Amino acid sequence: KILEKIGELGIVPVVKIERARDALPLGRALIDGDLPIAEITFRTSAAEESIKSLTKELPTLLVGAGTVLTIEQVKKAVSAGAKFIVSPGFNPKVVDYCLENNIPVTPGINNPTQIEIG
Repeated sequence: KILEKIGELGIVPVVKIERARDALPLGRALIDGDLPIAEITFRTSAAEESIKSLTKELPTLLVGAGTVLTIEQVKKAVSAGAKFIVSPGFNPKVVDYCLENNIPVTPGINNPTQIEIG
C-alpha cells in the first residue's frame, strides 16, 4: 500500500534536514503544495528527531527514511515513525530485515545483477 501511494504521487522529495526544528515548516509546505510525502535522509543527526516530529504532528504526510545503510538505522527510522526505507545501494542484510518485518524498502541498484537480486 505504501509503495502504491508513492507511485500515485509520482515524486518523492529527498530532504536533508540539518536542524529538527526545520522539519515541521517543511512538512507543512509539502502538504500545502499537494505533495504529502518526504524521504528524510539519515545523513544528519537531526534525521531521527525530524521523522518523529513530522509523523506525530503531520499524520497526513507520508514520511520515509533515506540513505539508510544499516539495520540499526532501519530500527531507529521505523521507531521514529518512518513508513518506508530507501538505501543508496543494495545491502542484503538491510533489505532482508525490512522484508522480514514488512517494512517497504527500495534499495539502490545500478546493474543487471543487482536488479535480479532485488
